[in-house]
Amino acid sequence: MPGRVARHHVREEIQRRILSGETKPGERLSQQSLARELSVAQGTVRESLFELQWLGLVESVDRMGVFVGTLDVNRICQAYQVREPLEGLAARLSCGNAAPRDIAALSEMAEEIYHFAKKGKEEAMGKLDRKFHFHITELSRNKILLRLAETYRVLGMTVRASREPQIIHDEHMAIVGAIEKNQPDDAERLARHHVAETVKTIEAQARQGTFVPKWVD
Repeated sequence: MPGRVARHHVREEIQRRILSGETKPGERLSQQSLARELSVAQGTVRESLFELQWLGLVESVDRMGVFVGTLDVNRICQAYQVREPLEGLAARLSCGNAAPRDIAALSEMAEEIYHFAKKGKEEAMGKLDRKFHFHITELSRNKILLRLAETYRVLGMTVRASREPQIIHDEHMAIVGAIEKNQPDDAERLARHHVAETVKTIEAQARQGTFVPKWVD
């Protein structure tokens, strides 16, 4: 397996284990064991773990090794602080790039997200919500922005902040409408507001002791 492909495969597999809960926060990751288990060189595992460290999924402790990152509200909120301006920029840059089929796809996803939320299907809702936002980022046609989005998208997989489904749906449709009408200022403002409201919800739940961060694939 070529080095680049092998590294991608190893990174994705370790990420899957962390996000699914198969590998727990605080658990030590042995490079030697992972290399043997995944049939790759230790160097490939080391490079993959370095990429996951950049994403915030693992932490390196001097002379002790690499461990699965421990989640906390501060880390998640910091990720959302980064996400807010980047989501706004993505929505702004999407204006003028979105074809009718893109608008239709985003609208359909927003409707399905609302449907899943009303049915209490949180896992399906979360996956589709990430797809919705990532599609907007793709429409920005900015490769650097896409790369940066990977960081906060991974940490966003930990969040199940309870917000009213109708409000989320209205915010999604407002963003799509601004993109469709080629209104970059409104698109950016609405996208930033959408993220900021999620942060407020997380912080409020944290103060009440009702927010429990959890890796969600």
